[in-house]
Amino acid sequence: MVKSYKHIISPILAALFAMGFYSCSSTKSVPEGDRLYTGTSVKWVGKKPRDYGTLNASLESSVRPKPNKKFLGMPIRLYLYNLGKKPKGKGLNHLLRNKLGEAPVLLSSVKADYTANVLEQYLVDNGFFQALVTSEIKTSGSKKASGVYTVTPNHRYRIKSVTYQTDSSDLGKAIAAAYKHTSLKINRPYRLDSIKAERVRINNILKDQGYYYFTVDHLLVEVDSTNNGMVDLYLKVKDETPPQAKRPYTMKNITLYPNYSLDQDSLSRKGTPVIYNGIRIIDSTKKFKPSVFDRMVFLKPDSMYRLSNHDITLHRLTDLGTFKFVKGQFRQVRGDSSRLNVSFFLTPYPRRSLSAELRGTSKSNNFAGSEIKITSKDRNWLHYANLLEISLSGGLEWQVGGKGTNSTVVGGNSYNLKTEAAMTIPRFYQPFWNLNVHTPYVPRTRISVSYELYSRSQLYNLNAYNFQFQYIWRKTQFLEHKWAPVSITYVLPTKTTAGYDSILLNDPSQRSAIEKQFILGGNYDITYDNKATNKVHTFYMNGNIDYSGNLAGLIIPRNDTGMKTIFGSPFAQFIRLSADVRHYWKLNRSLTWVNRLFAGYGMPYGNSTTLPFVKQFFIGGSSSLRGFRARTLGPGSYRDTSSKYLANEAGDVKLEYNSEIRAHLTGIFNAAVFLDAGNIWLKKEVPEKLGSQFSTSRFVSQIAVDAGAGLRVDASILVVRLDLAFPLRKPWLPEGERWVMKDIKFGDPDWRKENLILNIAIGYPF
Repeated sequence: MVKSYKHIISPILAALFAMGFYSCSSTKSVPEGDRLYTGTSVKWVGKKPRDYGTLNASLESSVRPKPNKKFLGMPIRLYLYNLGKKPKGKGLNHLLRNKLGEAPVLLSSVKADYTANVLEQYLVDNGFFQALVTSEIKTSGSKKASGVYTVTPNHRYRIKSVTYQTDSSDLGKAIAAAYKHTSLKINRPYRLDSIKAERVRINNILKDQGYYYFTVDHLLVEVDSTNNGMVDLYLKVKDETPPQAKRPYTMKNITLYPNYSLDQDSLSRKGTPVIYNGIRIIDSTKKFKPSVFDRMVFLKPDSMYRLSNHDITLHRLTDLGTFKFVKGQFRQVRGDSSRLNVSFFLTPYPRRSLSAELRGTSKSNNFAGSEIKITSKDRNWLHYANLLEISLSGGLEWQVGGKGTNSTVVGGNSYNLKTEAAMTIPRFYQPFWNLNVHTPYVPRTRISVSYELYSRSQLYNLNAYNFQFQYIWRKTQFLEHKWAPVSITYVLPTKTTAGYDSILLNDPSQRSAIEKQFILGGNYDITYDNKATNKVHTFYMNGNIDYSGNLAGLIIPRNDTGMKTIFGSPFAQFIRLSADVRHYWKLNRSLTWVNRLFAGYGMPYGNSTTLPFVKQFFIGGSSSLRGFRARTLGPGSYRDTSSKYLANEAGDVKLEYNSEIRAHLTGIFNAAVFLDAGNIWLKKEVPEKLGSQFSTSRFVSQIAVDAGAGLRVDASILVVRLDLAFPLRKPWLPEGERWVMKDIKFGDPDWRKENLILNIAIGYPF
């Protein structure tokens, strides 16, 4: 085994030796009379301000030029550049110099005095009016140099007073009223960004009161800094502000062109307007029903122009998902100086599309698979901007390793087929009232029906029929609600085999995987997600409640067997709660610490002794506890020894914690180290699974723990993830022996086969 690694290790060691050798000659391509610029440090003199960290980070990011990029402390791309020579065409030298390598950053490109002035101005903009920044170049050896910028901030000016200088006009009164919520607070440090933000705030307030032509440039803030280290701020409207900016406007005509094309501009504008609730719609091809736009356009004829209604209209027309370009054009009405006409030019997407998706999977339980999905979309079904999606998918899964002597029974291959039809309506669809929430996001109603066949060869077939009626809406950019008041699933098993019956003799709880039953209920889901924001701390939070059999349980009587049935089939009765909370902490530009906590609790009652199999919780695998194979861990301290490849362990209760530090290496390559902990439990003890019941007194002792490291290839549109993990704590072992760190033997092939698990997946785990 050791010998087989030599052909891999030797080139790596040779490459590292070459890099180390060339690290001694990183100045090889530096011209005579110049030096390699290795970077800059910023040094503060005197007492540091409270926001020193933010100020210093901004100063460092403002310094130019940046030194050569480094990986693991070494300028690898500079070394590659030095390996090459001046290219005379395509070839190795061209590859090293122009593709892989990076030219040295030279001292001659450094403009130290100019940079010092830039840093000084930044400090002035943050209240250090008497700041001084000096520059110094420090040499190292005969060919290297670095820069040092010394900051002497001196006194920081604070706000003493804020005065709005306004007159008695309507504009003046509107500005004066805005002072109540000013962002310029007394005794806070002077910041230019705060003044800019205040101008934007006032401008938005005025825009929402009809002042369409008013802009931030019409506001002036004068600063008086002659008051003993404090500043007086005076905000006023500039004298040269034009009359049209000082006047509020009302709307006259709102016109929509829903089939506009820039290539056929004049033709797209032709047609007889259809008036619908005061909105003029010019659609000569009758592509859309006029009622589509009634809930999209919040600007109304004869109403005051408001920026909020303008923004909501643009956002909704875009969020509709039917138009790829949306443009609004406002014009002052001729002969009426206080009214506006607006035209919205809407360029639709192609109405129909067909897409195919191919996926490959590799699971930690030695199964591999592939799936293909074909989806047809109609973005304007029935001419109401409804989205109709019809999809057909199918997949195969087969065992690629770890087959036991009974693999013909429990390690068989499987396939699944699924078809779904879903219609998404861009409004709340209900018969009682016309509800149209005042947000920039289009509320939606989604109605779907689906059928899925899951066949596990030599075990069973499982048929699932589903109908769901769901409302989807957003309150803000980060907060989304999904409520399905009606969700019906019918599960029908067929073709169970003698092989599966033999499994049930040893583990009767597996029967829940294929029980014939109805799931009649609904669910509610709320999600908060601000990960896309450029903040140090961001969060993802999801809460879900799933319920079944509540109303039906009140209406339907029990039969002779004590069960409540519909069409002869029992229906599940349960309440299921879950919460998923994630915290993303950007430690620096290339390092992020992610923590995740998941908790789930199911309470079966009435007809049900456990949650339906499709509603139970699972643990292990590539997006859970990565040191344990998928669906083989738990419940509790129970360990299935009959077959580790059936992988159907599930529970009514779940606790899981994941902690992962993600580091950007270079280009598209990222790395991670992680720790996972958790387990699943049953609500009630099953005799065949001793130790599986959740108990507040012993659940902590049944927590499984693993650790590992991973490599991720992040190409933006696709993330390929490889995580290598191993267990640190095995809850099925006797108490006192569950921590297994002392048994770790990376050099032992038997230990690696049993404990080292490679997870190959698409996307990040959380």
